[in-house]
Amino acid sequence: MTKPQYFMSKYADEMIVRYADEMIDDKLQGDLSSVDIATKENLENLVKVGEDLLKSPVSHINLDTGGYEPVKDGGTYEEALQRFAKLLSEERKLLQSNSAPAKEEEN
Repeated sequence: MTKPQYFMSKYADEMIVRYADEMIDDKLQGDLSSVDIATKENLENLVKVGEDLLKSPVSHINLDTGGYEPVKDGGTYEEALQRFAKLLSEERKLLQSNSAPAKEEEN
């Protein structure tokens, strides 16, 4: 298994960003969906959408109904992003510690 495949399979349950992306698409309508409208009001509304999304429960799509359902013990998107960031940081440290001796051997 290559490293990218390993990474994706190892963290498949933590890939909440894709669900957040789908959920945010439902909330971005009208001026909020336009990348060309950079008014103060529109930007403030975008911040509000993002803050609301962070406070909402981690959800997945029910394939039978097509609706979103909270993930049991999933917490909020903010908590899930913090957990995911910690996992990425730990993975990076592990990769760096594993590659450090190899660099020393080359010299």
